[in-house]
This record gives sequence, structure tokens and C-alpha cells, in this order.
Amino acid sequence: MAVIILLKTFFIENGKKMTESSGILVNTYESIERETLAALNEGKVLRKLPSVIAIGPLAPCTFEESQQLAWLDDQPTGSVLYVSFGSRTAMSRDQIRELGDGLVRSGCRFLWAVKDKKVDVEDDEKLIEVLGQGLLERVKENGLAVKNWLKQEEILSHPAIGGFLSHCGWNSLTEALWNGVRILAWPQHGDQKINADLVERIGLGTWDKSWGWGEGEMLVKAQDIAERVREIMGNKLLRLQTDHIREEARMAVGDGGSSTKRLYALIETWKRVQVV
Repeated sequence: MAVIILLKTFFIENGKKMTESSGILVNTYESIERETLAALNEGKVLRKLPSVIAIGPLAPCTFEESQQLAWLDDQPTGSVLYVSFGSRTAMSRDQIRELGDGLVRSGCRFLWAVKDKKVDVEDDEKLIEVLGQGLLERVKENGLAVKNWLKQEEILSHPAIGGFLSHCGWNSLTEALWNGVRILAWPQHGDQKINADLVERIGLGTWDKSWGWGEGEMLVKAQDIAERVREIMGNKLLRLQTDHIREEARMAVGDGGSSTKRLYALIETWKRVQVV
């Protein structure tokens, strides 16, 4: 309860200070959120809101080279579905096993980051305990399930990755569009429904709204998961669309791109203020 109160206080105080700033930088770009940015900057959301400036998508940072997973290196180009729900999302044991069963039934190759608890230090059970011996053996037929931390930006940039079953956290979404990876959206909480809607609107992927809103709201069955996985991995038109989105994302932060122009304009404004 103390943590919740602390977070609430932080958001309230941060929100108040935001209205006193000269501008707000956001990790997005105009071609995917033109209407939203316009609404914010035209006072349709909050009259006293400072200018909202899109400077993204921010490319993933690479601090040092790390070896790609040997298993991915052995898979055909664009054939693998990456499955991850971020660092703060945990599914029920029943839903985890339905998900695993669905991935196996799909017949598609997959790399699955399994998370059993929201808090990392509590997520200490072995994979066999979470999945069960039977499911774990079936997973090995076409996929790889792991419980250790994976470097997601490295995974999504791998040539073998062709799809991403994601909770649609903003970082995951921007990493997917940066690499041109189509998304099968399964939002769980927070802003993820809004992000999943964006995934559909810009053509980055699909979202089955009948799957609910996470947090144990309902149990999505294996057969349904298998069908959606096959659909997205077999959708060649969607693959072409994500390639286009990838190019747009890189153009936005390239020379003369919309985000580059906005950032340079902000710097020039700041320089003039300093002179005065």
C-alpha cells in the first residue's frame, strides 16, 4: 500500500511540474501519432500544457556486443515468433500453460520468455515447475522456452524473428516498429490497450479484443491462441506493411526527418532563450 501511495504522489507532483516546463519530449513520431500530437499541441487535452515534441523513435542503446542465441541463428529468416510480456507482467499458471499449448499447436517456431511472478526476486521456480514435464517436452519440438532475462532489442533485431506476441508496453512497441516486426497484441494493464489500438491503426499488427484485459479476467484457450499465431505469422501483407513502418521510423530520426527537425528547432529556441 505504501508503494501505491508513493507512486500516486509522484505522478501528481510530476504532473504539476510538467505544466511549468518549456516543452515535453516524447518517444514517438508524427507519422504514427499525428492526430494525438496535434490534439495535445492545440490545447484540446489540456490548455496549459507546454509544447509536446516528438523526437522518436529512440533507437535501442547498445553498450557492448553480446552473442546472439545459438538457437535463433539456426532458424530460417522471419520464421520465429518472439513471445514476451515484459518485466512487470505475470500470467496465472493456468494461462501460461494454455499459452504454451497454443504455441505448440500453432506449428510455428517460437522463442518464449516465461515469467511466473511480477517481482523478479520471487520468480525463482524452475521452468519444469511452471510448465510441467509434458508441456516442456512438447515445447522443444518447435520452440525454445526460457526463464532467464533476454536482451529484447537483440532478439527483435535478429533476422529469424518474424513476429512478436506482446503485452504492448511502449518500449516493446517502439522496438518492434524500429525493427519492422509485426505484433500480435495481448495487452494486460496500464496504457497497453491504447498502445494495442495504435498497433492496429498503423498496420503494425493485430489485436483480438475478445482475449480480455489480463489480470485473470478470463482464460484464453490454446486453440484460439494457435489460430491467431498462425494468422499473423502467415500474413505476408502485414509483413510488407511492417517493412514500410520500419523505414518510416528510421526516416523520422534521420537527416531531415520530422523528429530531427523538431529536436533541432527546440535546441535553437533554447539557445535564443539563453542569449536573452
